[in-house]
Amino acid sequence: MTTHTTFLKSLGAASANSIATSQAATAGVALTLTATPVVIDTASSTNNALGRRVLITSTSSSETAVITITGTNSSGNIITETDTFSGSSTTLQSNNDFVTVSSIVPTGTIVGSLAAGTSGVGSSAWYYWSYKSDSPMNLSFAVEVVSGTVNYTVQYTYDDPNRLANGLTYPIPFNVATMIAQTTTMDSTISTPVLCTRILINSGTGEVRCRFMQAGIG
Repeated sequence: MTTHTTFLKSLGAASANSIATSQAATAGVALTLTATPVVIDTASSTNNALGRRVLITSTSSSETAVITITGTNSSGNIITETDTFSGSSTTLQSNNDFVTVSSIVPTGTIVGSLAAGTSGVGSSAWYYWSYKSDSPMNLSFAVEVVSGTVNYTVQYTYDDPNRLANGLTYPIPFNVATMIAQTTTMDSTISTPVLCTRILINSGTGEVRCRFMQAGIG
């Protein structure tokens, strides 16, 4: 028996303040959003793999605030992520992909004004594969650049997105070595056991079509 998955993925242009315009922030008080909730991504005939990263921007290069983002993912499930500004960076990007955002709450010491929007990065949902077999995993995949310009990476994880181990807030991704930061149509394979795969768009507003096929499932 063979399992086959095909989906499309594209991202619109990034916007630094589409979720919340720049504003003075108070610890423990949610930022004022541009809508309730803010819908970041919507399904269409050319995009059935929803989700993208949230970008928090500070006016200070000494920002140390802790940011908690709440919203929904591509399955419609509520997700919450907490991240901290570090170093001299004026931006903080989420690790999870959000389809909607319902609240952003800063805590700790807030140095500058904060804004929230989207970066040019976004992933598809994680797709599960069977690893319980005596034979090689036999997972083949191809990423087709359908239109426009896009930079993409194929990733895999050993974590179950629906049953994360204690201490994890998102599955730890690893890159397929032959499919890192590619810009043209390519294919590759995975023969060793992994639990899930996904496509990560690093930049660009072009569209990709992803095909994953696993053979030899008993």
